Amino acid sequence: MYRWALLLASLLTIAFLVGAAVRENYLGQWRSVQMQYRDILREKATDDRGRELLARYRVELKQVSLPALGTVDRCVTCHNGIDDPRMADEPLPHRTHPKDILRTHPVDRFGCTICHHGQGPATNFEDAKAEDVFWDYPLLPPEMTQATCATCHDADKLPADQIPLLRAGTKLYQQKSCGGCHKLGGRGGVLGPALDNEGAKTKHQLTMVNLKPPHTTWAWMQAHFRDPAGIVAASQMRNPTLTQHEALALTVFMLSQWKRDVPESYLAPDKVEQKYAALHRQPLTGEQVYEQYCKTCHGNGTYTRWDKTFKRFVPAIRGASLLAAEDRACLIENIQFGRPGTQMPTWDLRAGGLLPEEIAAVADYLRAGVPQLKLAAVPALPGDIERGRSLYLRNCAGCHGHQGRAGIAPEIGNPVFQQSATDEFIVHTIRFGRQNTPMPAFQRPDAPALSDQDLSDLLVFIRTWRPKGAPAVAHANPGSTRGMP
Repeated sequence: MYRWALLLASLLTIAFLVGAAVRENYLGQWRSVQMQYRDILREKATDDRGRELLARYRVELKQVSLPALGTVDRCVTCHNGIDDPRMADEPLPHRTHPKDILRTHPVDRFGCTICHHGQGPATNFEDAKAEDVFWDYPLLPPEMTQATCATCHDADKLPADQIPLLRAGTKLYQQKSCGGCHKLGGRGGVLGPALDNEGAKTKHQLTMVNLKPPHTTWAWMQAHFRDPAGIVAASQMRNPTLTQHEALALTVFMLSQWKRDVPESYLAPDKVEQKYAALHRQPLTGEQVYEQYCKTCHGNGTYTRWDKTFKRFVPAIRGASLLAAEDRACLIENIQFGRPGTQMPTWDLRAGGLLPEEIAAVADYLRAGVPQLKLAAVPALPGDIERGRSLYLRNCAGCHGHQGRAGIAPEIGNPVFQQSATDEFIVHTIRFGRQNTPMPAFQRPDAPALSDQDLSDLLVFIRTWRPKGAPAVAHANPGSTRGMP
């Protein structure tokens, strides 16, 4: 019985092997595609050149070997007519490659997957598409191949009509102030992950549980941009409120962020110039810095905003009552060093990547057109810390937190605030409050809530949070340039 069972199993194995060989070599999808193409060639062979091409045509596997790129592409096995102008009106896969790109990107030098991705060695469409197989970079949808142009080119130097989605996505990244939370090219915030190599991610690195098929990186990005918390539970990313087309454009831009290592001989001159410019970058203007890195949190900056995600007020950093009282040096220091422990990151060159002149420029941009006040002197009265503590807990702790931190309002116990804000500034803010914010005036002429003695008591208590060993803040004039150019 065992001999007969072994014989039957062997015969079945041989039958399966023969069937697989026949299917691969005689019934493969590529073979039927090439036979269809040969029939098309017969119809179009109306001249000597056409008849010569037909006579030389062979039904066989074709491939492009590219050792420099580490790939073998067999896409040309089915896409036989990509460089034949006579195939411009034929259906895929026989159609001519669009936009005359092959004139400057010949297949024998560049292959196909460097631009289109997909599984190059495959010999049928499903395996080449590679969405449902174990392949890191499936075939990109046609409109998304614009992203791969940035591998060898500076997108800003390419004709806009060739890469409209990539151009639109680049502008959206700046307009939506994505850099306020994400670092790109050495600049940006740290609340979110750095995006320098985002296009190299595979689907295995992303949370797909809330995403409907297909489970591709670009499908995830598009859905995430439309509804961050719906794709990644408890995501702290603000919804950028994008249309479907805008989400597509921003996805193309994200896919272009891939530090792919290709030989220098493949890089266009404009890409080399771009790499040089990145190492010797020119400073942005103050307005550019604000639009790209500040606007996502502060809006236009003229009024306080309530942040639903972090459940706190975002200061009105362009508010007239703030800028009229805060000197330039204090503003610069707060931008340069941020507010540790809060969503306001450090923006100096070592962390946020901004040049000193860019920080000074954005400070001047915020202050532009706002008349400066000469602050009144601090009441010359001795302060009582314990009485100040009682006043603070009764009037201030509800918004600023019991220790000046972790409240819903700006952290006045933060070490950067303590080291940059002058006594005059603190007293002036308590006295007159801030327009267009929840901060009230505590010495309104019609209803003063605090006396000068109360202000002195509050001030000495607030100063107990100054870091040990830190010198007292100099009483600078509003136009001071203390500490920065």
